[in-house]
Amino acid sequence: MSKANVPPLPDTPFWQAYQGRFFGILNWAEVDDFWGRISAISGDWFIFEPGEPAPENPATGEQLAETLASAQALINSRRDMSHCGAIYIDNVENPSFIKAFDPSEMGSSCNISGIPILPRWIISRIKPDNLPAPIEPVKPSLLKRLTGLG
Repeated sequence: MSKANVPPLPDTPFWQAYQGRFFGILNWAEVDDFWGRISAISGDWFIFEPGEPAPENPATGEQLAETLASAQALINSRRDMSHCGAIYIDNVENPSFIKAFDPSEMGSSCNISGIPILPRWIISRIKPDNLPAPIEPVKPSLLKRLTGLG
């Protein structure tokens, strides 16, 4: 998929917040502190897994605990790395938007493919909107493929 095939994100409050400023939780002591703090924050949270339909309702306490445990286990599986780099939050003191990436699917930091890497989980106070369907690539004609001009 080329960059031209990736649809633009919708212009909604959720996707505007998604594209806002985030802070990475890099060292493992901060990661451990984050898991403890986020588990203790009460209120409604939406759990969105890009590629799945956006949830209509906030997560239950049990769903949130299960998702946080899954994210923690996945991210902790890479403790052999010198730093984390898989969790990004919008506000260090009072997060309301969290991006938790799969450490083994984050790609390179320079992202030379041009394909955006989406988080494994987005945990947000804002109700998410579905991602638009990917744009199907235009397949070059047989003649262009055979001649290498397409």
